[in-house]
Amino acid sequence: MLNLILQAPDYAVGIDDFRTRVLDYIKELSTRAGQSKVTAEKNPILYTKILKKAWENDGLIDKNESQILELLKFELGIWDREHFTLMHDESIIGLWDLEQEYYLARNTLLATGIVLTSGNRYVMADEVAEQIKKVFGIEIMDSSYKRLLAGLSREDLALILNYYALNVSGTKDAMIDRILNSLIPPSEVLNQLHLDSLRELCRRSAIQISGIKSTVIANILQFFDQNLDLVMAPAVQQAPVLPPAPELREMDAEIYSKILLSLTGQQLYDILAQSNLMTSGSKEEKVKRIVDSYLSERSALNHLRKDDIAQLCRKFTLQSSGSKQELIDRLLDYIPPVLPIPREIVDYQPLQPATSASIDPKESASLPISQESVPVPSGFDDVNAKFPGLNQEEKIILAILKEAKSITEQDLERIVAKHKLSWFLHKAHMAELMAKLKREGKSLIQIKSVQNTNIYQWIGGENADDQVVGKKSARDIIDALRHGVVPKNNLNLLMVGQQTAKTHLSEILLEVNSAKSHFKFIRGQYGSGKTFLCSWLKEFAIDNEFAVSFMNISHDQPLSDLPVFFSGMIAGLRTPEKLDSSALVDILESWLLNIHNKTAKIEGIVPAGPDSIKALTRAVEKTIEVELANLSGIEPGFSQALRAFYEGKVSGDLELTANAVAWITGSRSLSAQALRDIGVKGYLEPSNVFARMRAILEIISGARYKGLLLLVDELELVRKFPHARQREQALETLRLLIDEAGKNALPGCLLIFTGTDEFFEDERYGLRSYEALAERVMTPFTHQSFVSMRQPIISLESLDSERLNSVVLKIRDLYGIAYSWDAQQFADDASISQLIQEWTLFGEESVDRKPRPILREFIQMLDLCEENKGVSLSQFLKKPNLDIASPTTFHAN
Repeated sequence: MLNLILQAPDYAVGIDDFRTRVLDYIKELSTRAGQSKVTAEKNPILYTKILKKAWENDGLIDKNESQILELLKFELGIWDREHFTLMHDESIIGLWDLEQEYYLARNTLLATGIVLTSGNRYVMADEVAEQIKKVFGIEIMDSSYKRLLAGLSREDLALILNYYALNVSGTKDAMIDRILNSLIPPSEVLNQLHLDSLRELCRRSAIQISGIKSTVIANILQFFDQNLDLVMAPAVQQAPVLPPAPELREMDAEIYSKILLSLTGQQLYDILAQSNLMTSGSKEEKVKRIVDSYLSERSALNHLRKDDIAQLCRKFTLQSSGSKQELIDRLLDYIPPVLPIPREIVDYQPLQPATSASIDPKESASLPISQESVPVPSGFDDVNAKFPGLNQEEKIILAILKEAKSITEQDLERIVAKHKLSWFLHKAHMAELMAKLKREGKSLIQIKSVQNTNIYQWIGGENADDQVVGKKSARDIIDALRHGVVPKNNLNLLMVGQQTAKTHLSEILLEVNSAKSHFKFIRGQYGSGKTFLCSWLKEFAIDNEFAVSFMNISHDQPLSDLPVFFSGMIAGLRTPEKLDSSALVDILESWLLNIHNKTAKIEGIVPAGPDSIKALTRAVEKTIEVELANLSGIEPGFSQALRAFYEGKVSGDLELTANAVAWITGSRSLSAQALRDIGVKGYLEPSNVFARMRAILEIISGARYKGLLLLVDELELVRKFPHARQREQALETLRLLIDEAGKNALPGCLLIFTGTDEFFEDERYGLRSYEALAERVMTPFTHQSFVSMRQPIISLESLDSERLNSVVLKIRDLYGIAYSWDAQQFADDASISQLIQEWTLFGEESVDRKPRPILREFIQMLDLCEENKGVSLSQFLKKPNLDIASPTTFHAN
């Protein structure tokens, strides 16, 4: 059905004969499946048999079967459209009731809105069609594909047919039909041609020819998919006598020029060449030529590929998903974060290194602030009364956010400009506002992040009573446990046991606030609570205003590569205000804002007028230079990147800011020009990682946070690395980390590592295989009666029946709170005790099953009791006359 609609003009087909067309198309596909001729490497008969078996099972293909089929399809080289055809083999469609399946499928498509009705037609929205094409593996429509093949020479067609072992004889039309019927994807067809042949096709059709082969193929497919070959042909014959009339402009010329300057020389060339404008000259001359031309901003940007426009959006921290026109709309609506109102911003000169004698205030950027009277927003009086501890600007922002419910960073920039606020480090100011509210016990704002862009959402709660908050917290915990994951918040409501470990970990965490560093290994079997304890510690750290970074060892995060380890640490960086994506930019801004506030207090300057603002700006920049000089002693390149970050923030150069952040995180994808703009050389090397970590810790400490908790989970995966060299490097990284922490070289950082007993005891692949590490970590001797938490390793005991009983009782009580249900009446203590006995039947006092499935099973029992009136937990217990010695009986229950 979907393919018939996709292939139809305007994605619309008549309703009257649609059923007949669908059934005829199924017959055609069935015939094609039976006559399928593919390359010798493929085995369609085997694939069809496995497809049939999957359908025969229960009339559906479940997730596991789908994964197996996907793997088989990949190994055999079956294309998506070949799979679609083979699915209609006679042996498979014989399993279906085609009449019934037609109506079921049609009704499903209509009910989900994938297909709509308009008059006497079935239609599909353009954006839905694009998504469906991706799912079906349709790169371009058949009609466009046929025109593309018609543009190739007979020699090219013969080359393609010969490669796929197809008949090369016949007319050109016959050769084209043969390729179409073989279901070879267009990209595969074009990939068989030489790059010169592809570029010749591009020149004949005025398609962009720059880029590597895959880029050129993408340009060709996009050109024919948009049917541009149909609209260009008539215009080639006649040149315009008069220059085209100027098109309507939508952007400020200065902003438009700034966006064009962010393009590469090749991208500017493409715009000029496709607009019949002169393509020579410097980059600035090309930009001026485009700005002075008849083209509107939309027309000029339309000459670029969607990927180029998406990259441009990312440079300006705009959302980069959606259709090409949506991306262009975002660029047309773009407003720079710093308005060019103050003259100092326009004449801004970059900061000079610390060796400079002084900074001329006429050449420095002042903070955008105005003393003009601006009406306060609606709801300001209510906020002013409820939050007397906030300053005037914070109250304005809070009043607007409360009214709007959600604001983006761009919204924040407009608010700052409209109300003439002094904010220019928006993330930092918002983080400070959220921290103030949290200290007053009012968590009213949460952050949702899209890459480095924050969206601030009002979540209310200033009038919520304890009962409502308690019910929500309990519901969050129960929902998380039901899905087999550790709850994000309020873990203290569920935590049992491990009190000694909790006390010790919380104490050493608070110690790092005094410029100390610690490390600790947490050891225990699967299900002993390692991840749960780490999650509790993470929540404790967040509540006490620490920054936190959580990393899972994996093949993508192997621990054997120090720069990759550092990048993973930055990617996992979180703060109390920002918990869903990397908070590096927020921390850097908070560091700058903290310097600004501290300098204002020390100098006794109140920014009440132009003179005081200039004096404060001059003092702030001097302080920043002193701080950067201190950081230069830790890592010279870091201080230079931070200077570039500050310059980009003050001048509104988002590309410079983004490049500086990318370099700090350890990215190796920056161009040589970007490195020159930042003022650094080279990328992050293993020898510089610890210096970079110390610089980051210095920034975290200066950004009002008490330190960093770095959690590294699942060390046992190091044992599974396939190469001995990789394992040795990973263990060497561990040794270096604990050496740095042990000699207090990572001040303000607590390192926590978790691993199973196998990791610590394995002498071939585990920690003991690296003697230098084992000597530092393993306990010299153990005593059966006594343990010390001060040793490098904290060993967690497996869950026993007593602790399990406590956990289950807590879950029962939380469940009752979450659903306002008398849980104790239907899940009494006696029934729970009997249930615990069943779970520990074969393990005596220990629990030989993992806690996660046990807790999920218990919550399912509570769900059944709460959802079915009169059902109690006792009804799910084993009957006394069951033969408990029979494993079969036990598992069947």
